[in-house]
Amino acid sequence: MKELEYSEACRDIIEQVGDVTAEEEVVVLTDPLMVEIARPLAATSRGIGATTTVLIKPRLDAHNVELPSAVAGAIYNADIVFDVGTHDIAHTEARRAASDAGTRFVLMRAITEDVLMDQMDTDYEELQKVTRAVAAIQTAADSARVTSERGTDLTVNLTGRSGFPIDDGFDEGLVVLPAGKSAITPVEGSAEGTVVVDYSIDSIGRLTDPVELTIADGRVKTISGGSQAEKLREVVAHNGDCARNIAEAPSIGTNPDVSLTGNQSTDKKKMGTMHIAIGDNVTLGGSVVCDIHLDMTLLNATVTFDGVTVLDTGRFQRQAVLDHAATL
Repeated sequence: MKELEYSEACRDIIEQVGDVTAEEEVVVLTDPLMVEIARPLAATSRGIGATTTVLIKPRLDAHNVELPSAVAGAIYNADIVFDVGTHDIAHTEARRAASDAGTRFVLMRAITEDVLMDQMDTDYEELQKVTRAVAAIQTAADSARVTSERGTDLTVNLTGRSGFPIDDGFDEGLVVLPAGKSAITPVEGSAEGTVVVDYSIDSIGRLTDPVELTIADGRVKTISGGSQAEKLREVVAHNGDCARNIAEAPSIGTNPDVSLTGNQSTDKKKMGTMHIAIGDNVTLGGSVVCDIHLDMTLLNATVTFDGVTVLDTGRFQRQAVLDHAATL
């Protein structure tokens, strides 16, 4: 009966975000742990007449692990894919190949019942305006700096790189829900400094103690902290040398209507947060291919792009962002 509670949210996702039509072939991609949330999405899609397939993939080991070939083939041939899985697929070759072939994607990795029912509503017109303003500033910038009172001091070269807005539009071939961030990948080898992650890390969750990364030549050199830092060291070691690449920084959350949950599906979208990622950066325009793309969210950071302040101790500078973007 819980599915009745999802009906309005599912209708909005299928009809408004996905813009699904009766003539389309839809794949609802899920895994054994997420079927209960995937099922009402599939029912809604079928209800408007679309040819709808529910595809249960294996529960993979981590975010952005490559998909089995049978799954890759199915999403390649679909008109639109709604991914409701435990782990993200945005940075996989299978997803990128399908997007290049014209498949639209709505990605809802690790989404919970509470998020589905309570954290999808926002002013999407405002969200798009703000998110694309941040992306314009990122694209125009040659450099960025991130600092925090906890000890973060990171600089990156952004020359020639473009901001990647995640709102409710299919400009880049995909929508991520909840929406609300603008990502960017720095020039490989350029990131230098220290990042103290103080809130959450993909596959680890809410932090009990900060995790400190020492970064040089665009790579994570050391990881220090408590037991969660040890877990991150294990994840990096398991995925090889490429996992040390700084794949994303600094990316900015732009959605005021999501909550901090310890889950990156909301944390990195929350307005006022900043996140970095390690591993694969090809989706964002880089050249490092890796079996992992792992996000980490910071609170109360100050972020500048060519000296233009976008975050001031975790406070999003909305009017300054809009005013500056209008000059670009």
